[in-house]
Amino acid sequence: MSPNSPSTDLPFTDTSQLFHLYLTKSNTNWNLTLADKTPLYYVRTLVFTFGRPEITLHAGNTRNGDVVAVSNFLKLSSKSKLGLGDPDNVGEMVWEDLTKESRDHSRYRFEMTVPSGSGFERKGFLWKRTSSVGVDGSKPSVLSARNFKFVDEQTEEVLGAYTNNGLKSIKKQGKFQLNTSYGKDFETMFLLSGLTILERTIRREAARHSGGGGA
Repeated sequence: MSPNSPSTDLPFTDTSQLFHLYLTKSNTNWNLTLADKTPLYYVRTLVFTFGRPEITLHAGNTRNGDVVAVSNFLKLSSKSKLGLGDPDNVGEMVWEDLTKESRDHSRYRFEMTVPSGSGFERKGFLWKRTSSVGVDGSKPSVLSARNFKFVDEQTEEVLGAYTNNGLKSIKKQGKFQLNTSYGKDFETMFLLSGLTILERTIRREAARHSGGGGA
């Protein structure tokens, strides 16, 4: 896709879901809301974790909400462990791997068990950096590394996307759109994986600007 190629909006259908991502007053954590601004998750991020997850999703709009999912960044690795549930209930956790599939951090993959016509099946999903697929009328900047489309690995169908808000607003970071859903766990994994990629990208950019590295 050339830098001058026109943007392609992700079709918004009757089944599409839109999620807005905002910085909190701390400027390190996020609030994730539904399209009508109803709070969905408080997203807590930690750099110095001391054994805690780098990302924790709390139900609602404060860190006091129930833990819904977590993301652990493996040390000295670009791999992340995505967990559905509360780690305090170890036996109820469902873990999946989010892996980097390209050297330039433009492609990530995870798989999970989803409902199918015959019961359940394992399916793979990809996040791919994009400058052509925009959420809800957005036009992704070719200069940003924070725009991704969400793709079914087998069919290559675009199921969703994340579009960075750029300089339009300091508080609003961007928005997610999901057009196909396999249930609540899938929706949570879609958001958790996207947030993990976004947070890793932000940390990598900060490390680069300070002269360091980043996975």
